Amino acid sequence: MAAKKKRLTLDLEPGFQRRLKVMAALKGISMREYCQTAIDRELTNDEANGAGDSPTIRFFFGRLEASRDELLGNRKFRGDSVAFIREAREARDTQMDGRA
Repeated sequence: MAAKKKRLTLDLEPGFQRRLKVMAALKGISMREYCQTAIDRELTNDEANGAGDSPTIRFFFGRLEASRDELLGNRKFRGDSVAFIREAREARDTQMDGRA
């Protein structure tokens, strides 16, 4: 079974969007395919050049993992994080409504 795709929304300047649309059309592909190809090319290039492997990035990822471990321990949250946040907000709002 294929992994569920994630959505990315970009706000583009009108002139940039027109250029993108024209170039994709000239290549006979969709703007989506054009963007995915361009992003994949940049990611591959950055990964090959070690762009994501700087001491600063390793430091912050280490801090992030330490904070996660401190807060969660060995507990793992399963499921959709958006649904989890939505449920927590609804519980909070219900609790706040009870106080008013």
